[in-house]
Amino acid sequence: MTRLIKQSCLLIGSALFCSIISLGQGFSVGSKSPPPVSGTDSFISTEGRFSISLPQGFHGFKPVSANSPAGRITGDSYDWTMKEGFFTAGYIDRPEILDEPAIAERMLDFMRESLVERAKAKGGTFVSEKSLSGIGHPGREVRIDFPDGLFIQRTYLVLKRMYLVSAILHTDQRSNENVVVPILDSFKVSSDAEVDAALKQKIANATPSPLPQEPAAPRQGSDSQDEGLKGKVKTVFTESEDLSGTWAVGGRKPSSMEYYNERGNLTKSERYDWKGNLSDIAVYGYIDGDRASKSASIRHEYDPPPMMMPLAPGQPKVTRDQRYSNKYKYKYDERNRLIERLLIGNDGALKTRCVHDYARNQDEESCFSSGRLYFKSLSVLSEQGMVMERTYYRPKSAADAESSNLSVSEKNSYAYEFDTEGNWVKRTGAMWVTKDGRSSHQPSSVYYRTIAYY
Repeated sequence: MTRLIKQSCLLIGSALFCSIISLGQGFSVGSKSPPPVSGTDSFISTEGRFSISLPQGFHGFKPVSANSPAGRITGDSYDWTMKEGFFTAGYIDRPEILDEPAIAERMLDFMRESLVERAKAKGGTFVSEKSLSGIGHPGREVRIDFPDGLFIQRTYLVLKRMYLVSAILHTDQRSNENVVVPILDSFKVSSDAEVDAALKQKIANATPSPLPQEPAAPRQGSDSQDEGLKGKVKTVFTESEDLSGTWAVGGRKPSSMEYYNERGNLTKSERYDWKGNLSDIAVYGYIDGDRASKSASIRHEYDPPPMMMPLAPGQPKVTRDQRYSNKYKYKYDERNRLIERLLIGNDGALKTRCVHDYARNQDEESCFSSGRLYFKSLSVLSEQGMVMERTYYRPKSAADAESSNLSVSEKNSYAYEFDTEGNWVKRTGAMWVTKDGRSSHQPSSVYYRTIAYY
């Protein structure tokens, strides 16, 4: 479809994307028979803070990022292959305010000129341009004719964000323009209240019901003890920040939130994704006297659709206990140090077995799945038991995984700051890097913890 247009780098809706933005790894959703546009569809992006009348569950995604003289530029791009045409909607965030009248005029002119110049190189012809005011912010539409189709791009400037919405109509789709234009017209920037309400609804729908806290399985240690936490810890909120310049979202952002009871065991944990959005929630308790957890995930619009693996011929259907997701078994040594942890699925099968082998100022952890070693780490500990260095080992290939042949994948060192209870509240990591024949520790990340106590 629309081969010349796609080759001209207009697939993601803008020459600006192509000239200054690096596309990250995303996903694509396609069909041999693209579905028609439905008047009832509505794609809502809580991350992008916009909505458009296209399917929520049928779209592709690409993250975008780049460094510019003005600072870091990031954004997202979504696309839909529909019967009536090919659509994109996305945004980029820039360091400067864009929607002040003089700046907006220059930016929109630049977008038009850059787009027209690139289109000419691919046989495209400028057709028309018009100003847009439908969302209450500066906007402009540009139309380009290509030998094999029509390209319509709309650009909107909202504070520091540039929105790009486009449609491609192949030659045999031009009669669909009366359907395509209302889709573009449906684009709307969401209010803070609308975004907050949508996020709260996602979280409420995903959060599992609490598990029973009694009767508790006998246990020599506790979750907080296994994590090296001291004192009566109630909650631990962890944030992360990139120092290497390699993360897609490098600024300080949430990483996890953990809730402990007075016995030091988890009752709930929350995990945040690479963008800093809540992605996984687990609740902890006891099922039939065994330590257990029930977990659920929050699917955001930039997450790939879940993969459904069909059963192999003759493979029996697995029976699962829907009351929980996993059960846990623990073993400790005479010093109350964790030496073995078993993770058992709700089908009763052993998922993973991780063991610790302690030596003087060292902790070697080895993890097995299906009887094969798939992960190992070697930690060098301080006299207080803090991890000062850690080396990770993983298989380099499928063949290595099959033979449990592990190689060094990463080596880090750490420095800490502590609170009055002796728990670290800031951990700065440095990664062992070899460049031009020289090896050294280079700053990689910072983790911050905010800890509340009973």
